[in-house]
Amino acid sequence: MNCEIVTIGSELLHGQIIDTNASYLARTLNSIGLNIAFHTTVGDIYTQIKDVLFQARDRTDLVITTGGIGPTEDDLTREAIADVVGVPLTFIRELMDQIESIFKRIGYSMPENNRKQAFIPDGAIPIPNEIGTAPGFIIEKGSKVIIALPGVPKELKYLLNKKVVPYLKKRFQLDQELISSKTLKVTGIGESKIDAQIKDLIKETINPTIGILASPGDISITVTAWAKSEREAETLVRPIEREIRSRLGNNIYGVNEDTLHGVVINLLNKRGDTLSVLETFSGGELTGRLQKSPLSPLHESIVIGKKEQILSFLNKKGPALEINKKTAEYLAKKIKRKGNSSIGLALLGTLKTAEKGYNVDAHVVVSGENINGSYGWKMGGDLPTLQSRSATIALNTLRLALIS
Repeated sequence: MNCEIVTIGSELLHGQIIDTNASYLARTLNSIGLNIAFHTTVGDIYTQIKDVLFQARDRTDLVITTGGIGPTEDDLTREAIADVVGVPLTFIRELMDQIESIFKRIGYSMPENNRKQAFIPDGAIPIPNEIGTAPGFIIEKGSKVIIALPGVPKELKYLLNKKVVPYLKKRFQLDQELISSKTLKVTGIGESKIDAQIKDLIKETINPTIGILASPGDISITVTAWAKSEREAETLVRPIEREIRSRLGNNIYGVNEDTLHGVVINLLNKRGDTLSVLETFSGGELTGRLQKSPLSPLHESIVIGKKEQILSFLNKKGPALEINKKTAEYLAKKIKRKGNSSIGLALLGTLKTAEKGYNVDAHVVVSGENINGSYGWKMGGDLPTLQSRSATIALNTLRLALIS
């Protein structure tokens, strides 16, 4: 079954908000066996919405829209769908009663323009919305189905899982097949090098398929299988995963929703280790990531911005201070003692202005009993990118030291 997701709203085109609905829809629909063939975003212009819906209906079996079913003048999805299907809008008393009850529950009287939300295309199946004022609807036309859902993420997820998924499973007999994916998270190696190491698998494997997605400091390799059951899908994915792991080794740090800082925190906690950190040019990026979990074993963190502050921390005077591995080793041991922790980490570097942004000569050292690691690098770019990538390198150096 092919599906098209149509996200509606000018704010999406203008970059004012990030579209998280489409990715959530795609993951959920894939998990029940629907193939997302297209994803289209369109602004709040009636003729354009209608054109997109006509095209989506003609080229797929199922169209799911998000957004444009609110109470304002620029909410035009219900009208456009009715026009595409060739039916008028019909007032549904039950939907009106529910919308009014939402306002009563919070102590407000319903504005008159919310009445608009109780109209849906004639013959459509209403999808009542118990947690918001935008009910959805399902309309069937021959073998084609169009489903309209609200754009508010919380409401979309609620209606999708409670009402839409059960409907789709029954309507399209989706219990007969599913799409299952497993994502391997990789760091410390570039996208082109990964491609060089597994491109034969990508070319030769049809089911499952393999896809590579790069993001700053992090690369995802997703293995996707079509099968009749989770067990069958796992049987298809397992040998491919095993082969990828054999080629990339410790560059793979986790799976699916794992984060590098989360993996590092878990490793520290499993070993019973505590950590103290000193970082300079990274502006607290490393500390911020380590503080994302309430289970973080971070004892002490010092963020230093100026060379004079490093000298003060070292109890030294004068301008002579070499930013090198030896200094980073000394700082790692000192912050370990100061924080009374089992491991110390120093992320040290000097920034120099360049034609486009900055260059940095950096070192990270991990120091603890029977745990040691270090890495040095030179990199150029804008400051936020340098800080983010350096925090990633520091976390990965710590991870490798912990598992070696």
